[in-house]
Amino acid sequence: MSFMVNECTQCAHRVYPARLWCPACGHDQASAVAVDEAELLAWTRVPGPAGEADRLIATVQALPRGPALAVRLDAEAGAIGQRLRLVARQEHGVVLPWAEPVAE
Repeated sequence: MSFMVNECTQCAHRVYPARLWCPACGHDQASAVAVDEAELLAWTRVPGPAGEADRLIATVQALPRGPALAVRLDAEAGAIGQRLRLVARQEHGVVLPWAEPVAE
């Protein structure tokens, strides 16, 4: 399942999470659009709770026009600039962005 962000219907600025008004132009109407790929900007390993595996968290730039997102990674990242596929996963009743390497 693709990950959805909001796109302003006036200026096409993209945001996540949703805002009441566009931070770029102030317009109050947006539509949901799918973002499928992203570029890796940075990542870190966060220790998991006792007995659980560490978590990998990354900052990515959704392609082609954003927004920047904080995502979970399934596996260790390769390098800054790496292409990732964005997916939506439900955790504890909330849909969150995850990223996985793009098969080349």
